[in-house]
Amino acid sequence: MSTESMSDLTLEVVAGAAFRSTAETDELSQRVKDRLGFGSFNIPARLAIARSLAIPDMPPKAEGETGRTIKGDVLFGSGADLAAWVSLLIEHAGNALTIKELQGCVQRHWARGMKLLAEELNASNGDIAEFWRRLAESALPEVASGQGRRDAIGPTSVISKGPLPVRLGEVGKDVASDEEVIWTLNAPGGSPHSAFMGGVGSGKTRTAAFVLRSIAEQTGVPLLAFDFKGDMADRHNALDRAFGAEVLSPPSIPIPLDVFALTDKSKHGVVTTAQRLRDSLSNLKQTKFGDQQRRRLNDALEEALRTRHPCTLEDVKECLENAYAAAGAKEDGAISTLVDLCRLPLFEPVMKPEEFFSRSWIISLPANVPELVRVTVVALLTDALERYINSQQDSETDAQGNRSLRVLCVIDEAHRALEARLPGLSNLIRLGRSKGGAVMLISQKPDDFEGEDDDFLSEMGLLVCFGTNARESSVKRILGPGASLTSLKKGEAYVRARGDAKSRKVLAWK
Repeated sequence: MSTESMSDLTLEVVAGAAFRSTAETDELSQRVKDRLGFGSFNIPARLAIARSLAIPDMPPKAEGETGRTIKGDVLFGSGADLAAWVSLLIEHAGNALTIKELQGCVQRHWARGMKLLAEELNASNGDIAEFWRRLAESALPEVASGQGRRDAIGPTSVISKGPLPVRLGEVGKDVASDEEVIWTLNAPGGSPHSAFMGGVGSGKTRTAAFVLRSIAEQTGVPLLAFDFKGDMADRHNALDRAFGAEVLSPPSIPIPLDVFALTDKSKHGVVTTAQRLRDSLSNLKQTKFGDQQRRRLNDALEEALRTRHPCTLEDVKECLENAYAAAGAKEDGAISTLVDLCRLPLFEPVMKPEEFFSRSWIISLPANVPELVRVTVVALLTDALERYINSQQDSETDAQGNRSLRVLCVIDEAHRALEARLPGLSNLIRLGRSKGGAVMLISQKPDDFEGEDDDFLSEMGLLVCFGTNARESSVKRILGPGASLTSLKKGEAYVRARGDAKSRKVLAWK
């Protein structure tokens, strides 16, 4: 950079410069401004830029139509305030900036920060005091408490060491013997996977969250959780605080992952990855794709994976449209599915898998998100996680045979994923154990697992079932004879660990 271009950046120049947002940022800014009661747009803009500056990585380029313009001295103030803002922006960029480069940096931080503010508002469920608490904590490292506490905004992947014993609930005692019930999820000969089942209000999510918080207190293993009800990050379950997790709400907050990244870029790697993604995308709708649709989708995926870097859903759609055009075929349900998915920004190829899966995330997918979007997000993320983790070497074991963990994947309301028969989830459960992957499925009843091609429950190291209406055959199959889920009292569950001859009744909570 020349001395002349550097000299252009003076406080006087910045004060008089025009800083522009994007139309998408403006839409989110209006929501933040109205919810927090700000009188003008420069205050939420400052808050957004400050939130983004707390993240070490440079934000991606802000795309879309140009939005609101705010003059430099209105956006940042004057004198010492203006100088402080300019210094922070230059320090974050890591080098001197021209005024044009500074304007670009501000637009990027403005866009990323506003998305994060909107995310925090959504996660706070209208509680403004909760929003400010979450915002304050999001930009600061948590106080260490054992191995498991970590900075919420930096890489967090810490492979666990030694045994990971957890009590099964706040009480966690055998009803018959009054003994404490402990499950060591990474013990030799066992399985780190678990299933928590029970009807609405039975306490299955409460108990599962207790187990997860116990894991977080002992280890720095990152979490990837899919939250369909919106309660994983509330003040009761608080998994965001326990794991230092960011809550993402696609499509409002796109997931910053290169979701189609290849761990094996050879021809074989492209072909096998395309086949797996074809199987995932073909099962997303009630009307499954036919043979011709699957073949064309497979060809499109191979083409997109081979020629587009990074590859996006939009790339897959374009390649599929080209495949149909080349065959002279009329567009059908396969095209319309991809078109529907591309209407919304679900993923942004900002992070590579090794970076993304080294951090903790809660993916919020509430009822107002279209069902196609909800299942697609779970399908593509579990597939990306499975490809990433199964490309790693087997995780280490200690002298006693306890296997270290690399990642926890939790799916609430798991029947949605089970119905779609997702190959990524299946492989993660069947093959990921030796790589340090642990999966927790939270569902309403044992019947949810009945239609699976893979017998997921046989892969579980722990089964916990609270009161629910379920077929007697399902209950007997997984818990053994004599277990009656309808007779369980408040806070009670039947528990069966891998290798147990029969289940036992446990008081998880009062």
